[in-house]
This record gives sequence, structure tokens and C-alpha cells, in this order.
Amino acid sequence: MKYVGIDVSQDHLDFALLNSEGDHVESAQVRNEERAIIKLVRVWIKKCQLDLSQSLFCLEPTGHYSHLLLAVLVDLQVPVWLAHPMNIKQGLGIARGKSDKIDAVRIAQYARRFRDQARMFTADHLRMSKLKQLLMKRRQLVEGKVKLKIQLGNVNRHMHKDLRSSFNRFDKAQMRTIDRLLKKVELLIEEEINADPKIKRQYDLISSVPGVGPVLASNLLALTDAFTRFSTPRQLACHAGAAPFESTSGSSVRGRTRTSKKANSWLKSLLHMASMVAIRNDEQLGAYYRRKVAEGKPRLCVINAVRGKIIHRVCAVLRKDEPYQTRPLLMS
Repeated sequence: MKYVGIDVSQDHLDFALLNSEGDHVESAQVRNEERAIIKLVRVWIKKCQLDLSQSLFCLEPTGHYSHLLLAVLVDLQVPVWLAHPMNIKQGLGIARGKSDKIDAVRIAQYARRFRDQARMFTADHLRMSKLKQLLMKRRQLVEGKVKLKIQLGNVNRHMHKDLRSSFNRFDKAQMRTIDRLLKKVELLIEEEINADPKIKRQYDLISSVPGVGPVLASNLLALTDAFTRFSTPRQLACHAGAAPFESTSGSSVRGRTRTSKKANSWLKSLLHMASMVAIRNDEQLGAYYRRKVAEGKPRLCVINAVRGKIIHRVCAVLRKDEPYQTRPLLMS
């Protein structure tokens, strides 16, 4: 078994090859281009006796910079592990010095040490990356529209009086353009989801949960790789920042139970909006929220609990493969 660590950047890819004993065999830097990647792999097959079926390639997720590399490796049917950067950093302990070449070696060392935890990147994950890119573009457009709203509401009125009306006209024109682009991107997102019957089925199921709209449903599909990344609702709740953790140690540390700051902040914000909608429109969650607040629970803690309940409902409809059905509220 051989291990290949890859450090990804915009223009270059640094490769490091380790043998089964963990010895550094070879390093190379190539351009982030399809032809260069394939050429290096073929060279190592001949020069280093690299057997692709008996190897493990490992890299960190770097957004669109790694998309071409992943596409090439999947096409070559190479075992690929897209490891979390925080796991790599913490898994190797104290590290001194840093360069792209050294980082590639460290990624290969991580792959060798924790190979039993590897989660392979497949063609299905590659298809989900297209949905992720569409959702990222939608998020960028929404954030741009929010900035323009702030400009219109708070900034322009402080401009010189001769410029105010012109600036307002410019910003409104940009907002109309963003609205048109948003509709086009959302149509592409819908087409991407409808193209795969399995993804479409999952989308319909989780959309039946009260509070889960199109934006949250599509982001849940993308951020969980069609619900293959997490095996339990608790794991998904941890990722979404909805799972509280105890913070105590001996008799001296008595911290408050709180959620982790390492959660996905974007998914957490989407779930927060979904929980507010569910509290207003779902009879059960609305009654739960009012009861807990009346008992003296902090409102944000109760809202976080509602986020967790939405996650459990989403996982339940997928497990049962049937849409969510609202049960009548039992009156005591």
C-alpha cells in the first residue's frame, strides 16, 4: 500500500509519495491542469511502481481549486480521500515549518496513519460538487443583494446631496440584475436536483418537513453529500451546530453547556430561519417553544432545540422513505 498526499493551490499541485512503511519516496510539483496530473501519475506508475488500486490519494477540500484534480482522479478510478483540514492538523500533532512540499508529505502521513477512517470520494460526490457550486453562486448573489440594501438604506443618505439620487438609481438597477440572476441560478439548481431521481426523492422527502424550504433542502443535500457523510442525526446536528456539549472538568470547571463553534455556520443560519418558520406554522413545535419559554428556558436555547428536532425529522423521513405527516397535538 502506498500513500499520496496532495497540497492544492490555484496554479500548482504538490504531490508526495510514501511507501507502506511511511518512508518518503518521491515529491513533485505540477500545474493544476488535467494533462499535467495524468502525466505525473503515469510517470510514478513506471518509476515508483505505483499501483493505483493499492494506493490512497489524500487531499484537503479547497473548493473549486481541487475540482479538476478530483475529476481526473475519479476518472482514473483512484482511491481518493477528501480529508478535513482540521483533522489533518490535529492528527499530526505539533508541526514546525511550512511549505507546499512539506504540507503534501504531512497529508500523506495523515492518510497512512488514519487510513482505517478514510471515506472515499466517488463519482456520486463529484456530481454533488456541481450542486455545491450552484449553491455557492446563489449565496454570493444573495450576499451582494444584502450589501446593496444596506447601501440604499443607510449609506446613500449620507452621501453628497447631488449624488444621492444617482447612487440610489445605480443600486436599484444592480438589485434588479441580481434578482434576474437569482432566478436563473435557482432554475439551474432545480434542474440539477431533478436530473437524479434519487436526489429528487430525497429533496421531496425533506421538503415535506415543516420549516424546510427549497434553500435549506438543497443545502442539506449538498453539504451532506446526499446524506452519506453522517450516519446518525446526532452527527448531522453536531455539524449544523444544533447539538449541545457539556463543558465540565473535576470540581473547578463548570462551564455552560453550549454548541461547538466549529459547526458549519451557513447551515446553522439556514436551520435557524427554518426553526423560526416552524415555530410559527407547526402546531407541535410552536407549542413546544411556548411551553419551554414559559418554564423559563432561554429563547435561543429553545430555538436550538427546535433546530435539532428539525434535523431529527429530516433524518426520520429519509429513513422511513415517506413524507412527513403532522400528528394531531394531544391536549392534556
